[in-house]
Amino acid sequence: MTQKGYSQKSLRKKVYDFIREQMNDGKLLPGSLLNLQETSSRLGISMTPLREALVQLETEGFVTIIPRRGVVINTLTLTRIRQMYRVIGALEAAALEDVYQSLTEGDIERLQDLNRKMREDLEKGEMEEYMSLNRTFHNTWLGRCGNEELFRIAQLMKDRLYEFPRNVDLVPEWEEVSMAEHETIVECLLQKDLEGAVYYLRDVHWCFNTQEAFVRKYYAKHLERLDHMRKDAVELTL
Repeated sequence: MTQKGYSQKSLRKKVYDFIREQMNDGKLLPGSLLNLQETSSRLGISMTPLREALVQLETEGFVTIIPRRGVVINTLTLTRIRQMYRVIGALEAAALEDVYQSLTEGDIERLQDLNRKMREDLEKGEMEEYMSLNRTFHNTWLGRCGNEELFRIAQLMKDRLYEFPRNVDLVPEWEEVSMAEHETIVECLLQKDLEGAVYYLRDVHWCFNTQEAFVRKYYAKHLERLDHMRKDAVELTL
């Protein structure tokens, strides 16, 4: 055991969870430098578990460690978003193929119900719940495929796309199209058309070229929000 009875592993997780929470809440913004001494002092830990947590975060794509300069919170570029869309599409398609034979009528009815609830939440402006239901919809196959690495990578990439900081400034017309795509995927499953469902999931729903106009609009709003957050942070320090 190490500091205050924590194991080295639990200390690393404590730091890891803290930094991700700070990014999620917008307290560590993309492009900003992480103050290592301040973080170490705030958590009451040595630099060793902090460095270990940062190595993990760098491996997952959240930060970049620059020798002798510090740690930078990564920003998203259209190139990176394009790459992640392709990977997520491939992973989700593989997961759907793996679980297809085990999907029941009840599972498909649940997908339909989730999509209906998403539409209701969108109409009511309940964006947090909408995003949660959207994850649940896709986790119908991701969470049941039995491939822990596939699931982990897909979730991390979605976190990078939507959670740091969390962006609930959705583009309503994009969400309408997304739910219509969900309906097409579900209809393919109802018709026992696995090939069609996989194609629509990978080559339409997660196709960057198909979604690019919406992606640009979504992240334009996201960047505007980040600019406001940076200005607010500067004003608080004055």
